[in-house]
Amino acid sequence: MKFVTKFGRNARHTLGYALALSSCLTSVAAWADDVTVKVAYSADYLMSSPDLAKKWFGEIKENFEKANPGIKIELVPIQGGYDDFLTKLSLMYSHTDTAPDLAEVPAPEVGQWVASDLLAPLDDRLAQASWWAQYVEPVKKEGTVDGKVYAVSQGVNTNALLYDRTIFAKAGLPADWKPKNWNDILDAARAIKKSDANVWPIWLLTGTAQGTQGVVLGAANLVAGSSDPVFYDAEKDKWTVDGKGIREVLDFYRTASAEGLLAPASQILNANGPGNVAPYIPKHQIGITFGGNYVPQIFNKVICGPCWPEADKELGIAPIPTSQGQAPGIATAFSGWDMVLTKASAHPDEAWKVVNFMFEKDNALEVGNYAGFVPPIPAYNTEKAYIDFAPGTQKTFADLLPIGKSAPSNADYKVWAFAIAQATETVVLHPETTVDKAVADMKTYVEGQIGADKIQASN
Repeated sequence: MKFVTKFGRNARHTLGYALALSSCLTSVAAWADDVTVKVAYSADYLMSSPDLAKKWFGEIKENFEKANPGIKIELVPIQGGYDDFLTKLSLMYSHTDTAPDLAEVPAPEVGQWVASDLLAPLDDRLAQASWWAQYVEPVKKEGTVDGKVYAVSQGVNTNALLYDRTIFAKAGLPADWKPKNWNDILDAARAIKKSDANVWPIWLLTGTAQGTQGVVLGAANLVAGSSDPVFYDAEKDKWTVDGKGIREVLDFYRTASAEGLLAPASQILNANGPGNVAPYIPKHQIGITFGGNYVPQIFNKVICGPCWPEADKELGIAPIPTSQGQAPGIATAFSGWDMVLTKASAHPDEAWKVVNFMFEKDNALEVGNYAGFVPPIPAYNTEKAYIDFAPGTQKTFADLLPIGKSAPSNADYKVWAFAIAQATETVVLHPETTVDKAVADMKTYVEGQIGADKIQASN
């Protein structure tokens, strides 16, 4: 009897151990069977603050994994500025073991990765996505290369003129300013300079240090409003390096610099220029800012970089006019950041589930607010969560999207963008440079990079 009792006790211990081991092995097996989707994103540059990037992607990971047992998200934050991000992501793509399944990328750069056969076309998947059908056509085209969609926009930056009503009042300019042409902008800047020599009349980005992003936020807006806004002929695969439009743009930069109407070159040529503008505006340092919709968002109580409760009243907004007031009368360039799927991904279906989750309405609105985007779905632009994030400016920026012009999704765009950035930088630093000389240098550079058969001059 004692033997049986002892044996029974051991049996229970053995059974308990076996069950525990079985449970452990089951857990290990389940863990091993989990699919992991690697998501690379900009930790420092895109969102209005690194904390907001960490917060949004952290919430995506947490909430997605709860809703999708068996799929894990590995977040891969990439630190640094715009060019740092591009360099590091490109290095990740160079090895299959480091390439992310999904990546957040600036739209003007998509073409280079498509040309390197790194990204998967998304047309078949997007055909099943209800949210994609709601996108406006210009934004759909932004991620399209050679007729196929490779990138899906999280949202875009449109651009307008932000003006300081306090500075305008001192200069005798109207509180409800609506310039009709580029000369109206220069005249307002001249009045500002005359009224207060310590104020920077115009903030307008230029320079090669900012990469393609600086072009979209600077010169591309003037190109879009010029007499010849088309700088790439897709049918002929040719880039315009000379023409009336480009000459108007260069002359505007040159005139503004020669008359001392621009912010210091150290500011508008700075690699971090796109983000450096915000602190100066509440200090009434800048009269007119060529800026994206992310700028006024920075002043709200969520981002507070810096906080400026009076922004609604003290900051006016006006569309950028066309050069001579020609139709359609206003213009903007736009560009955003997109999600792309790596062609070599081992888990493309699971990765696409993550994309679909990111683009659910609440997540899309939140990333739009945190990153300073106009949502690509028009219906979202009237949502209270969007309008109230920066009252007084959100709707105006959103209304510009239908007339906006995006950069072509083409690998050679980087070459053309560098050339226009270099040309505008030259006339800003050396306003004695003639437009003819700046155009000639632009032509030489582009031709040297992509060949004479890919450039053209327009009338």
